[in-house]
Amino acid sequence: MRANQHWHLFCLATTWWTLYFILGLPSNYFQTTATWLIIVFGEILPALALGYFLWRRCSRSPERAWRVATWIAFYMTVPLFAYDYFYLAMHQQRGWAFLHTHWYLTAFYIIPWLMAPPLAWRATRITSAPGSTRLA
Repeated sequence: MRANQHWHLFCLATTWWTLYFILGLPSNYFQTTATWLIIVFGEILPALALGYFLWRRCSRSPERAWRVATWIAFYMTVPLFAYDYFYLAMHQQRGWAFLHTHWYLTAFYIIPWLMAPPLAWRATRITSAPGSTRLA
């Protein structure tokens, strides 16, 4: 991946985290209202968008699919974890206990790593099959 693609993924992850932070800040991420549930489940849309983006990137260049999938998973997890750690563990002085108290955040550290390899594998299988056409 080129440097501008790395920068784009980093900015995308930072934007998602910032929006989630602003929406969850008034209650310190502890909300159980219907509005909050809509927001949390609304995060499925960015995950689907990430899956579509990953699929498109991997199917365009199947020879680089694993590398692209790994970088996308990296940028969708490591910066988010770092931001959560700095805010919850250091700023709010929760330490590593934030992984337990804010358990629902940890799911989003794992999902991209569970999504990326199968999508990359599938994209390489489809686009490299005899007689298939590229899906880009």
